[in-house]
This record gives sequence, C-alpha cells and structure tokens, in this order.
Amino acid sequence: MKKNFITGAEYSLQELEKIIHLAMSYKKGIKIPDLSGKMLTLIFANPSLRTHLSFESGMKKMKGEVNVLHAGNSWQFEYKNGAVMNGDKQEHVKEGAKVISRYSDVIALRQSELVTTASRHNSISSWEILKQDEAISKLATYAEKPVINMESNMFHPCQAMADVMTMKETFGNIKKKKYVLTWSPHIKALPLATPHSQLLMPALFGMNVTVVHPLGFDLDSDVLKMAQEKALLAGGSVKISHDQYETFKNADVVVAKSWASLQYFGHWDKESDYRKQFEHWILNEEKMKLTNNALFLHCLPVRRNIEVTDGVLDSPRSKVIDEAENRMWVQMALIFYLL
Repeated sequence: MKKNFITGAEYSLQELEKIIHLAMSYKKGIKIPDLSGKMLTLIFANPSLRTHLSFESGMKKMKGEVNVLHAGNSWQFEYKNGAVMNGDKQEHVKEGAKVISRYSDVIALRQSELVTTASRHNSISSWEILKQDEAISKLATYAEKPVINMESNMFHPCQAMADVMTMKETFGNIKKKKYVLTWSPHIKALPLATPHSQLLMPALFGMNVTVVHPLGFDLDSDVLKMAQEKALLAGGSVKISHDQYETFKNADVVVAKSWASLQYFGHWDKESDYRKQFEHWILNEEKMKLTNNALFLHCLPVRRNIEVTDGVLDSPRSKVIDEAENRMWVQMALIFYLL
C-alpha cells in the first residue's frame, strides 16, 4: 500500500527508528541507495531555504532526479469536493494529483497559509479551517504515489525527525531524556506547524517533554492530546508549564521556537500588542545555565538577540547547523523508505 508522511504519527516507533538509523548510516557514507531513474516532485507554495535545498541535494546524492514547482508557475488547485469551478481556481486536485503522480515516484508539498516573508500576517481564515490541512490531506488522498509533508498549517514532521536524529547523535538513547520546547519572542506571529511537530515527535520517541510558554500561547489542543497519548505508550510524558526558570532545571535538550497565539488568532494587531509583553522570554545564557548542560536546537531561520542570544547560538552546545544538515539525511532515508 502507498504510504504517506504527513504527521509522523502514522508510523510506529520501530518504523521511525528505522528511518533515523538509515539516515545516520547515510551520513557516515554507508550504503547510500542508488535511485537512478526515480523522480521526486517538490511543490512549493511558500518560500524555502533548508527544505528546498535539503530535499533536492539529498535526492541528487542518491542519483535521483528532481522536479520543482513554485506558486505562480502552475494552476491553482481547487480542493472542495463538488465545487462549481467558476472562480479563480483552474484545476481540481483530483486531476492534478493524479497527473503529478504519473510524472513522479514521490511527491512533496509545502503549503501553509501562515508561512510568509511579509512583515505581518494577513490571514483571514479561522484556525478551525486552517487546522483541517486541506491541501496536504487532499493531495495525499488523490495522489497515486507517496506524499511527504514539507510543512503544512499543522505539522512539519521532517524538521522534527532531523531534531531527533541530532539528539540521537549526542545521546544515543533519548528515551526519558528531559526535552524542553520553549516559546520565544518574535517580531510577528509565526506558524504553529513546527512547534506542533517538535512537541509530537519527541513524544513518539518516549522523551519527557515539557512545553513552556506564556499564557495565551497554547498549542492546538488536539495535537497536545495526541502527543500525551503517544508519549504514554512510548514510556515518556508531556507536560505544560508557564515558568521558564523552573522548567529549564535539569533539561537535557532545549528547543526554542516562536509561534502565534491561538487566543488572538486572526486579530493580528491585538496579537502583536500581546506578544510584546513577553520579550523577556528570550533564551539567554542565564537560563541555559539552569539546564543539565543541555543541547540547544532551533529549526532556523532565527532572529538573533530577539528569540535567542548570540551567546546561546554560538555556544558549543548549539547544534543548529548539524540539525539543518540532518534534514537532508533524514529526508533521504524517508524517500528510500517510501519507495
């Protein structure tokens, strides 16, 4: 059966471990597969640096080929079933997904309404609509080839898998390690997909996860519930805190990430005013000294001295560049696994 990689939670821990093991072996130059004649199609509705380069570089390392589609270079898809297509959408995903499948062996999509290079958000959709993740779910439904989520409104699982690989390179066994995902300040509201995956994936691997954030910056309740259930099955835990100083004590890993307030979602001026109260949540050396000499991770790009200080980013325990490199190795292993 065709398998997709949408959240990561569709896979057993054993499957995820296998993908990570393959990625680590590829990084060591062991048994990199030959995918000559295979085609990966990347579809980008949003800007990208690491995601684009890591997928394309990885496929080429395996001697495969890559098609890249960017927004504006193709027809706009209609996703609604039964739609009367008399508006600005030129092609239904039912046909589009099948056509792309005939040209591809694996398909990957990056489409989030919340990813933007603009100075602020202007999204008018409600969170209840956005969390349905219509684009990636409909593409996966109608495509005849495996579909990989390169970031949607809800999840960014490839980033979280690279995080896991980076932690395993340091610790080996990461089960029950204390993992802290801390909200950090930013100049604008950021998507929730990455923090959702950075909550869920460590839970799948049985880590003791604590998410610490100011009041009003709760992650989606459905994702939190799923992460708590998965952690319990894997022998770990998931907790919520609003006290950085207490949470950082004895942490083995600290991951910094900013995200939008669901409390003020869609009311972007109010959201902006509210988040300005929490500039003191910046991750600095003082807070890191409370940890168990913790690894520091960040998905990048990062606003230096807004989200995280130079001292933390440039410290020996910062693994942000290894983390970015590991995107490529994990995705190589994932593509091979899906084929």
